[in-house]
Amino acid sequence: MLSIKKLVKFLVVIALAYAVGRFVVVFQGSLLMGYRAPYIQMLTTDSVVIRWMTEDSQLGVVRYGKDPEHMSDIMLESSSTKNHVIKLANLKPATRYHYQTGMVSGFNENNVEKQWFYTHPKEVVPTRIWVIGDSGKAGETQNQMRDSALNWMQSNPLVTDQDASDNKPLVNIWIALGDIAYRSGTNDQFQAALFDPFGDQLSNTTLWPVYGNHDARRWTYFRVFNLPENAEAGGAASRTENYYAIDYSNVHFVMLDSQASDRSKNGDMAEWLKRDLAQNTKPWVIAAFHHPPYTKGSHDSDEVYDSRGRMQEMRENILPILEAAGVDLVLSGHSHMYERSYLMDCAYGSSDEFSEKNIVSDGIDGKHKHYLKPLVQKANQGTIYTIAGSSSRVDTGPIDHPAHHIGFLEAGSMVIDVVNDKMTARFINNEGKVRDEFSITKDAEYTSDYKGCNK
Repeated sequence: MLSIKKLVKFLVVIALAYAVGRFVVVFQGSLLMGYRAPYIQMLTTDSVVIRWMTEDSQLGVVRYGKDPEHMSDIMLESSSTKNHVIKLANLKPATRYHYQTGMVSGFNENNVEKQWFYTHPKEVVPTRIWVIGDSGKAGETQNQMRDSALNWMQSNPLVTDQDASDNKPLVNIWIALGDIAYRSGTNDQFQAALFDPFGDQLSNTTLWPVYGNHDARRWTYFRVFNLPENAEAGGAASRTENYYAIDYSNVHFVMLDSQASDRSKNGDMAEWLKRDLAQNTKPWVIAAFHHPPYTKGSHDSDEVYDSRGRMQEMRENILPILEAAGVDLVLSGHSHMYERSYLMDCAYGSSDEFSEKNIVSDGIDGKHKHYLKPLVQKANQGTIYTIAGSSSRVDTGPIDHPAHHIGFLEAGSMVIDVVNDKMTARFINNEGKVRDEFSITKDAEYTSDYKGCNK
């Protein structure tokens, strides 16, 4: 039973919540145990989900506002829980908000430096994307990868005249390519490999993950993430958290499930993907999923028994859908190294079937680094495939798949910048060195000589 003092505070919080016309229904997820600092999920142009965990079951409260010293808007959970999930809605786009979590008994410390978020813009703006893959092994390699990427981004701002007073985030879209918690995807392993080392980033930047094979060994993945089932972040509604879409600026992202969902040509995921891509109007399209269609790293995409055929099924059944919609870049993990392809098309067989007819372009500069595509999105005009699965460990492998012209047995992550008609991607190793850089420019005057690999 609540004490008189706590009851009074409880009634005050409810009164404030009703005063601003907002009362939230909580997403239930009480099976997770332990303390977890606040982190944000499913950030969009007008909403965000705030999550945190407490040791005891309590009624959670979030207050928020543009001024960290005067946060007057309040949201309250509908029932007590240990796993707190509160959605803030009716926000303004491209706006920085501060937030503070608490309970009926009082608010926690107001951490102004960490607890904020910047809602997605509606207009076209320069976009920075950070991609980590197979990041689930906590330790020195993971820490080096994280720090080297963040330091590089701070030293190389996307907008050169931006400063701290602009209130803009360092990363606009943060992607994880699966296997986020080794070895079994337990809650404790998620805490050790994600929430502890990336806590500062998670408090103000949404992580958009795809489902990996190690994540699938427990059900924790779907308990720690809130993912858009109903097109909350853009695209078509998938009605599942296994795969979903995101729109940001002039980029459309499709986040696919190569682990647990039906990978057949006419399965639910394929049919959703066709609908989603058919309605897309963004000029840039990036796809992400865990199992790579082309790799000769710690996994072999030719080996039918490797990963129970998931790599082959994605290559044979899902890639034709992506390429027919003009996808520009495909991101995968699973192999614990870095590999990157030519601008290529229509390679749906084994590596020994790959030939020059599959290469749309080997680069306009002779160094396989700069590529051109038509400005208007067209089918089968070339896609670049990358494997970036070395964000916490590096394994061995020949890295000699003919679709790839470059590969490194090095730890690192990717930073991708999209500015109007140009996309620039970099692989930054754990020493802070840019080991690979490539770009795609979409040019209204460009006409490709490529006629299609089947013509």
